[in-house]
Amino acid sequence: MNRRLHETDRDVLTLLYQPLIGATAYSLYMTLTSDVSRQPGKRIERSHKALMAYTEKHLDEIFKERKKLEAIGLLKVFRKKQGEEYIHYYELQSPLSPEEFFNDDMLSVFLYNRLGSREHYLQLRNTFKLERENGNDRENITRSFDEVFTSVHPSEITINPETEEVLLNKDRLEGASERESGYKLEGHDFDFDSMLAFLPPFVPKEEVKKKENKTLIQRMAFLYKLSPSEVSKIIQDAMIHTDELNGSILREQAKRRYRMNESDQPPRLHTKVQPENLRVQKTEPVTEEEMQIHYFETTSPLEYLQEQANGAKVYPGDLDIIDHLMFEYKLEPGVVNVLLEYIFIMHGKKLTRNFTFKIASHWSREGIRTVKEAMDFTRKQYEQTEQNKQQKDTSKSTKKGAARNQAVRQEPLPKWMADEEWNKSGEKPEDLEEARKKAAQLKEMLKKKKQGG
Repeated sequence: MNRRLHETDRDVLTLLYQPLIGATAYSLYMTLTSDVSRQPGKRIERSHKALMAYTEKHLDEIFKERKKLEAIGLLKVFRKKQGEEYIHYYELQSPLSPEEFFNDDMLSVFLYNRLGSREHYLQLRNTFKLERENGNDRENITRSFDEVFTSVHPSEITINPETEEVLLNKDRLEGASERESGYKLEGHDFDFDSMLAFLPPFVPKEEVKKKENKTLIQRMAFLYKLSPSEVSKIIQDAMIHTDELNGSILREQAKRRYRMNESDQPPRLHTKVQPENLRVQKTEPVTEEEMQIHYFETTSPLEYLQEQANGAKVYPGDLDIIDHLMFEYKLEPGVVNVLLEYIFIMHGKKLTRNFTFKIASHWSREGIRTVKEAMDFTRKQYEQTEQNKQQKDTSKSTKKGAARNQAVRQEPLPKWMADEEWNKSGEKPEDLEEARKKAAQLKEMLKKKKQGG
């Protein structure tokens, strides 16, 4: 680690980072820092087995939580092959200061969404607030160094190789020389080159391509769900009177455009779609199952709910549930769509928090990340449910029991859930084609409605 943790660092980690990464990742970071901070040179060699003993966690869970620390900028990981094995190097990064954290567009917004209320967010922010008194009416009489200390005359210093070696030593010392947020956005698919192509000639592209500007632009695009064309317009607005790209002005322009296009709410997660690297349907869909997978992968949970409601406005509480599924339970957007359809089919299009989160917790533990995995798992769960009901029907044949079993499912069961062999015909059913056309028309209607204000 490059420097030891101080009291404020611990408060920042506990109150600001922990809500984002969870208690287990937080505990792993604190364990690593406590262990290494007591060692000479702030470094130590351990086995992963020792880390498992410290935390009482399996190695796969430690790896899962370690990735959170990497993603949020608290840990850098390197490796070197040694014989048939890899040696891993963990470089612990210090957390951002409270001011840096709350000024970071990504972290502050996601903390706001995670806390769930404006009052809680402001209360937490104010715990780090410093009250500064107005010093305009005071005279600064602080003495300078040379007013107190007598300088050494050059003749008094004996310059020799040994002295020079000591004075000019460049060993790395405790404390970070540069402050970086640390986290990256390599996973999202913003097309930076396409954005550059949209820029007019008067915008100097070399300025836009600077490392710090490129990083900021990618974060703004991710945070506010901006297309390359929209980002180019924001950059033009920010640079209309200058040849330099000012980060503060760029942020303001991005927020302004977001408020114009969206409601006056912080950006949420429910508009995301399945990431490209987790899509299994890479070619033009042919079979019914391929078409269903393609639909789940290319539709955001918000669009799915809008289609289920025939274009009507989605209840804010339902959107909040989706955000929890994606942020807290780490489910991918396409997987959320499958989960929503499963719940709607089994419970008459009713979305209840406790039941939804119970299923989400199960799916998260199973490590379901692709739409295909979610559909296969749902079929198995449904078959198991049907077997259990048949066993109940055998033991309880009363009318009351039969009526209760009949009321469990109120919606027609889709073929992909009911029949494991439905996708092997390779045909494209007409009824699904009609459903797809209807969905496309509904999307277009929603798009026009959104553009019209």
